[in-house]
Amino acid sequence: MGHAHVPEHPFQRRTAVRYKLRLPVIFHWNDGVEHTSGGFTSDVALDGALILSRECPPVGSEVRVEILLPSPEMESEELHIGCSGKVIHSSERAGYSAFGFHGVFQDDQLTRHVLDFESRH
Repeated sequence: MGHAHVPEHPFQRRTAVRYKLRLPVIFHWNDGVEHTSGGFTSDVALDGALILSRECPPVGSEVRVEILLPSPEMESEELHIGCSGKVIHSSERAGYSAFGFHGVFQDDQLTRHVLDFESRH
C-alpha cells in the first residue's frame, strides 16, 4: 500500500491564543518618511495583532503599535499598551484595509489589562 501525501498548509500556525477584541490603536512606521495612523484591533494576542485601518504599512515594515484602553482606575484616562514588531501580511476587504503584525508586547500590561478587560465584557 502507498502512503497518503498530506499537503503542507501555506498559512502560518498561530503560536498564541488570539482574542477577538475591538480596541482603538495608533501605529507608526517609517519608510523614509515617518507615518502615523490609527485604526482598531480585530484580534489581539501576546505576539501580535490584526489591525483594521484606512491605510496600512507595507509588508515587511517595522511598526510601533499602541493599543488604547480605558483605565479601570480613572474613567477619563486611557492606558497605552505598546508593542513593536513587523508587518507580516496585509489585505483589503469590503472597503477597509487590514494588516497583521508579529511582535512581543513590551511587558505584561497586555495580560493584566487587555485580556482582563476582555473577560469583564
